[in-house]
Amino acid sequence: MKVTAQWIADQCGVSRGTVDRVVNGRPNVAPEVRERVQKMINEYGYKTPSQRQTARAGRAAYRIGVILPSWEAFFIRRMREGIRVAVHNRGLNDVTVLVEELKNRSHRSYFEAIGRLEERGIDGLILTAPDTLAMSEEIDRLVQAGIPVVTCDSDVYQSRRLYHIGQDMVKSGRVAAGLLAPYVADGEVLVVTGNREFTAHGLRVRGFLDRLHEIFDGSVNAQVIESVEQYDLTYDSVLQQVRHNPRLRGIYMANESVRGCMDALDRAKPSRSIHVVCHDLTPYARQYLENGKLDFIIDQDFSAQTTRAIEVLAHALRTGEPPQRSIEYIHTSIITRELL
Repeated sequence: MKVTAQWIADQCGVSRGTVDRVVNGRPNVAPEVRERVQKMINEYGYKTPSQRQTARAGRAAYRIGVILPSWEAFFIRRMREGIRVAVHNRGLNDVTVLVEELKNRSHRSYFEAIGRLEERGIDGLILTAPDTLAMSEEIDRLVQAGIPVVTCDSDVYQSRRLYHIGQDMVKSGRVAAGLLAPYVADGEVLVVTGNREFTAHGLRVRGFLDRLHEIFDGSVNAQVIESVEQYDLTYDSVLQQVRHNPRLRGIYMANESVRGCMDALDRAKPSRSIHVVCHDLTPYARQYLENGKLDFIIDQDFSAQTTRAIEVLAHALRTGEPPQRSIEYIHTSIITRELL
């Protein structure tokens, strides 16, 4: 059994933050609680981050943890490809990458994965995570413990993360609005987003709505629904809109549940044309574009993001110097049927 800070917290009936304060000798812990937590630490041999770093002193390789989110297999394959490229093709012979793949999107799942990576002795961490106070505090805890954090694809803005790499989400949303605008001048638009706790989703929607209102001077009505990237929620919401809103002319899929949208359109069989723009050239999206059901795909390179995140973090660990900039945007591509 691996003893983690979360495990100690669960056994003692306290928060993980309380355990962190005890192991680092910080105040604001009741004496009886401190004694109970310290007893568990001593009994099970739990090591603090600084103790683990001392034990790692002199080891040749740096250990970088990567947490893969609970996404569709396509995205996970691309991120794993980025890891392979970084380790084998970019000369990072002194780097070992340790991977944890999440089964769900709960904060507990993230924190448990982080705990397991800490126990394995990581020197830095790369993750894609929701932009919440709890996640920001967890990142800050890691940074304070000497473990720099890089966010990939979706940022955690208020945290002390070292660096973020991803698509310029506001710009990609604005691009989507420009692509749909010629088709929706006399109608309405449906925006389907995922979980706006992920900064990427919220920024895409913001960019899309801002640009749409600029183009039409606020005269086009756009409704936003949040599907939490669930097929059923996407399918039901799109089906209802198509059936009950005769003015619907365009759909902006700002998340990954494109299959739910397309199945709903097939079921509804609308008599008017409804144009669709989505993100990411997944196998499903490619097929829909080939069949003429999608109009445009706005793509990004998940593999390159992951490779770049590892490169930047490895350089920071070797040199002790932060990157020259804290945010880097990758290239955004527009894919049409003719480009496949």
